[in-house]
Amino acid sequence: MENNNDMFEFLGEDIYSSTERTSDHFEDIVSDSKMKGKHYSKRKRGNKFTNWWRGLQKWQRVTAVSCTSVVLVLAIAVGVFRIVFNYNYNDITKKPEDLGFESVINDKIVNVALFGIDTRDPKSFKGLSDSIMIMSLNTETKKVKIMSVMRDTLVPITYNGKTTYGKINSAYIKGGPELAIKTLNTIFGLDISEYATVNFYGMADIIDAVGGIEVELAKGELDAMVHEYGYVANLGLNGNVEVICKYKGLDPSKYYIKEAGVQHLNGVQAVAYARIRHAANVEGVNDDYGRTDRQRLVMEQLFNKAVKLGKSEYVGIAKALIPCSETSLSYSEIISLAFNILLKSPTFEQTRIPMFEYQMSSKSVKGVGSCVYYDLNYASKLIKAFIYDDIKPEDYIAANGVEKNDWYGNKGGTAGSTGSKNQPSQSSKGSSVTSSKPTDNTSSNNSSSSKPESGVSSDNSSDSSSSKPESEPSSSSSVPSEDKPAESSDTSSATDGEDGEPMD
Repeated sequence: MENNNDMFEFLGEDIYSSTERTSDHFEDIVSDSKMKGKHYSKRKRGNKFTNWWRGLQKWQRVTAVSCTSVVLVLAIAVGVFRIVFNYNYNDITKKPEDLGFESVINDKIVNVALFGIDTRDPKSFKGLSDSIMIMSLNTETKKVKIMSVMRDTLVPITYNGKTTYGKINSAYIKGGPELAIKTLNTIFGLDISEYATVNFYGMADIIDAVGGIEVELAKGELDAMVHEYGYVANLGLNGNVEVICKYKGLDPSKYYIKEAGVQHLNGVQAVAYARIRHAANVEGVNDDYGRTDRQRLVMEQLFNKAVKLGKSEYVGIAKALIPCSETSLSYSEIISLAFNILLKSPTFEQTRIPMFEYQMSSKSVKGVGSCVYYDLNYASKLIKAFIYDDIKPEDYIAANGVEKNDWYGNKGGTAGSTGSKNQPSQSSKGSSVTSSKPTDNTSSNNSSSSKPESGVSSDNSSDSSSSKPESEPSSSSSVPSEDKPAESSDTSSATDGEDGEPMD
């Protein structure tokens, strides 16, 4: 593969230089009026071609040759790309009914599911999707919107004709990207038909290819000493550095970060930063909420750096990206998205699903473990307003209030009922931002009043609705016991890939 990449780099440079020479050559022909087309008439050609060619005006000849040259160069470039960069293309089904939606909502918007797989094997794309994002690309507004979905979100998952409750990250390991996409579409009412999966341990090489990123580190993020798995472990950035370096065969002492504040991170350090869960970030956001914020920040920084690179540097990114990624996007789709959006200084916006306002609680579900539990129907409204109507989640909440429906507790009916509706307080903030700094505002207060502050509610009874939900399958099974709000595990638990409580 390395030899092939070197060959592509050589051919790529030759194609670029050839294109420039061709362009300069025909500019000289246009500017040199003394030639009067004699440059072309010296060559012997068949009568038909000669007569046709001589019948063209000078500008028509130049245009014809220039267009032909461009087409040939593009054909050569695409051909070389196909041969050399035999990337991990997975031609999944594109039938809407197989992916959980009926038709495309807006043909100017492309929604791509992004999955991060943590397998320790850079070339493996099977496992739990420990990072789940929805990337929405608008070809008209040139906006790129990134939404993180909490990996421990409690959802109904239909697999092999059986519907059970489980963590959303288990859909990928059960049925691959198709089931993961179908689950996202079903619970949020979206029309995702494409995906891209990246192995976490390969992300380091991609970030290095763009020259690293800059982030602001809180002091507690550097070394978070946590008592877990029966011993005290460093689960901060430097502790994650040691784990990553172990699998990559690197010396961790060369990658430690010693000071907080704004730091330039290389690939290993950036991936270690994105994996932090047991420490608050500079905005004070902790746990998995903080981790999803970090992951979006790394993605945004990576995009911003990539679009500013010169064409000659794209080869380096491709070398790093291709071995550790898999996608359903075809060559033509990748090129189209790159030229229509990513290379035209796009605007980035981001948010997290769920925001604190409409989270119900953390539940302990038999066979599943601790889950993040919230009104999926209300989350769908926020997501669709964000993607299709360009309304930020915090603005939607301010205008429409908060809805909470205890769909899991009620256990009945079909999709979409609205539970109680609460108006948010003026101090309530979401996490949608247009810069690289998240604006999350967290609180430890439970939202028990009619105007809740941002916080995670541990009481799911006060906001439950007696009406039947519209999108959740019916079930007569009993409500599981609810423990205190629990953090999700930093590693794959024994129950992550298992079926939870079945739906009747």
